[in-house]
Amino acid sequence: MPKTGQKFEDLVGIVKKLRKKCPWDREQTIESLKPYLVEEVYEALQAIDDKDYAKLGDEVGDMLLHVVMLSVFAAEDKLFNINDVIESISAKMVRRHPHVFGTKKAKTKEEVWAKWEKIKQSERKVPGTRYPVPGERKGMLDGIPRALPALYRADKVQKRVARVGFDWDQVAGAWEKVHEELDEVHELLTSNLKHQTSKQKAKDKLPRIKEEIGDLLFAIVNVARKLDLNAEEALQGANNKFIRRFARIETELAKRPLTVAEMDDLWAQAKAAEK
Repeated sequence: MPKTGQKFEDLVGIVKKLRKKCPWDREQTIESLKPYLVEEVYEALQAIDDKDYAKLGDEVGDMLLHVVMLSVFAAEDKLFNINDVIESISAKMVRRHPHVFGTKKAKTKEEVWAKWEKIKQSERKVPGTRYPVPGERKGMLDGIPRALPALYRADKVQKRVARVGFDWDQVAGAWEKVHEELDEVHELLTSNLKHQTSKQKAKDKLPRIKEEIGDLLFAIVNVARKLDLNAEEALQGANNKFIRRFARIETELAKRPLTVAEMDDLWAQAKAAEK
């Protein structure tokens, strides 16, 4: 049976051959792979949610394919190659785990995270480490991708600052912040209703309302995080539940027009059926 290393070399060889002989692969670039890469990651997440581990294995393979493709494309322009990728991540994992590969001690995950952040900060000052030179990261939050889904990004921001102690002691504090932000949204909405006779005044308040709703969502993510819940997954669950319940309404709408009261009744029936 071939060893893992040989199988990996075979995959790299397959990608290089496709790059030369397949019309579609020849036309691809690092930039053109972006949407496919995102799609594969989300398909893997879906497989995890569905606990479909055979499917997850397939999706992990698709993600690995994209890692190899990006490395092969980059090697053509002498940016980096697959060996650079492997060496870089291997060195990084050893470097950032001195409690495993060195003499340092860490008994809790909090100690691990604290050391991780200190090591990351020192890496940015060492010439020759693999970090982009343009726009080099200066703050501990700068490395969080802007392209992440908003709830995921909020959760990651909050977890990152919590590592250095900037956090609520208990979930109660985070929950009080939700009420504070909710009151601010309510105040702005009430004020906006008073100015609805003046369309311009009402419109002028929309950016502020948007900002406060953003603060409210950020505060809700904080509560979820303090409870060790993933806000993105919670919202996806709510999306799925809504779609499932609305299906009953949609079935009836296909037969005849419905009043709002009738749709509310069907919604209540769908909700009761689930319980």
